[in-house]
Parts: sequence; structure tokens; C-alpha cells
Amino acid sequence: MAVTIFCNIETSKLAVGSLLTAALLAFVACAPSDGFTDEDKLAVRALEEAYRTGWLANDSAAVMATLAPGVVLMPAGVPPLIGDSAIRDYWWPSDGPQTTVHSYEITVEEVEGNGDLAYLRGRGSLFFTYRDAAGDETQLTSEAVHLSVAHRSEGGTWRIARRAWSRVPK
Repeated sequence: MAVTIFCNIETSKLAVGSLLTAALLAFVACAPSDGFTDEDKLAVRALEEAYRTGWLANDSAAVMATLAPGVVLMPAGVPPLIGDSAIRDYWWPSDGPQTTVHSYEITVEEVEGNGDLAYLRGRGSLFFTYRDAAGDETQLTSEAVHLSVAHRSEGGTWRIARRAWSRVPK
């Protein structure tokens, strides 16, 4: 037995539109939440500020406290630095010059995330000096762009899991 349904084109458009709307509403209602809130954005920004103020205080422990276990840093022109030991050897070598950060300004340009991962994109300006073994002091300024990937731990704390940066011309 065959069933024939007659309808005009306007009725068909309305039916298709209604079905699409219903499907979209069902998708939105059933889609899992990304779990990344405005509070998370603020927390990731606060993490970036803690990183910056750790450097300004010339406090290696404060800087390292912003980094996740197994962190990977990727400075331009250098092989990736994997883990605490490699990072300490790079930033604070035991036989290196005494380095003092005098100013570090960061502009956060973007923060987004999904669940327990977030990224932060920004730019910064760093002014520091270092004193060699002979007591000679050198002043350096660096302008750079950076991208950080942050991870939220099971305890809810955000830490930098990956960070890459590159100097940009002034």
C-alpha cells in the first residue's frame, strides 16, 4: 500500500526549518559543557601575573611554582627545555652571571580554553641586567610575543604546561 502526502512548498520549508531548529536545540542541550568559565579565564590571567611578578621579584621559586610538572618551554632558536632541571639550568645556571629583572610588562591579548586546558597569547617587554664574574654589568631589553598552554590540576590549580616565545623587532 502506498501513501501519498501532498503539501505545498511553504509547508515543506516550514517543516524543514522546524526540524533543523529542533535538531539544533537538541544538540545545544545535549552537548557537554566545555567547562571553561569566566572565572577560569581570570585564573589563567592570574597565573600569567604570578609568572610576571615572580620574575620581577627575581624569585626563581615563585617562577617555578607557576609551571606544571613536566613543563616544556620553547624559546625561539633553542631546543625545547623539558622539565624543571633543564629549565633551571637555562634560566639560572649555577655558573652563570647574576641576572636582575628590573621591569617586565605583559599584555594579555587572548585567553580561551576548554575543560582543563587553556591557552594565553600575549606580548611582553623585559628589561634586565646581568653582572659577570669580573663585575661588569650588561643591560638588555627584549620585546617578545608568547603563547602559553595552561593545565588545571585535579586540585583545580592552573599551571603553565607549555610556553613558547619569540623576540620581535622594536
